[in-house]
Amino acid sequence: MRNNQDRLGLEPPTDNLQPNTDVPPTTQVMQFIVPTEIVELPSKGLFYDEGHPLHERETVEIRHMTTKEEDILINQSYIKNGIVIDKLIQSVLVSPQVNVKDMFVGDKNALTVACRLYGYGPEYETKYTCPSCANLQTYVFDLNEVTNGDFTSHLDEFDAQIDYDRKTIMLPIPRTNTKLELKLLKDDISTKKTKKKKTGIITSQYEKMIHAVNGNSDRQYVKSYIASMSALDSRYLRAAYSKLVPSVNFECNFECEECDFASEVEVPLNADFFWPQS
Repeated sequence: MRNNQDRLGLEPPTDNLQPNTDVPPTTQVMQFIVPTEIVELPSKGLFYDEGHPLHERETVEIRHMTTKEEDILINQSYIKNGIVIDKLIQSVLVSPQVNVKDMFVGDKNALTVACRLYGYGPEYETKYTCPSCANLQTYVFDLNEVTNGDFTSHLDEFDAQIDYDRKTIMLPIPRTNTKLELKLLKDDISTKKTKKKKTGIITSQYEKMIHAVNGNSDRQYVKSYIASMSALDSRYLRAAYSKLVPSVNFECNFECEECDFASEVEVPLNADFFWPQS
């Protein structure tokens, strides 16, 4: 009778088998290192409370944008809810302790520009209307000209003072001889998509911005002042606040192709900013 082992082509069993050392090597997963950059913060960390990961830190480290961040930029849900830039910044931050929701607007703007610079380069091609002749043209701005503003240089202009202990700005309103104590905003309300609110955008912004009026920080008192603030004083407050808080100076050189106008203008931030044509 034929042996079943011979019929199936099997080797006869043995009790002294040795381990096979000719095992093919396991394929190693390639790990690509994404470059990082150090970005200077307009606030220099001076307005963050003690214990905050950015307290007294002048810089922060970010990764270069990758396809992961490009996916974030086209996420319709993020765009609809006005959180796409926050999601982008959170994705490139190297330190997991830093929460973009706890950052000031000026610092987030600096990181936004840095993402664009290191992602697509300094050439920003977009449509721009000449402020002199109103000619709409395609112009290439140099984002290397965007700098952090020096908020301390405008203190004398508005007779303002910074209280670094309280992390606030003391701003007198000359026309009514009112002294406001201001806090830095951590979100730009005008860009947020929120549920229906009983108050308007400007009022909501002032309620977050104004901490005290003439030393009185009672919220009902502050809200009452905001509701009765004249448009003239409101305009003064906005002009002063934009210069007194740590921010990014978006002014770049512009030369009109139709007329002789040449000056620094504020760079328009639109869809082209993160999606260059070429």
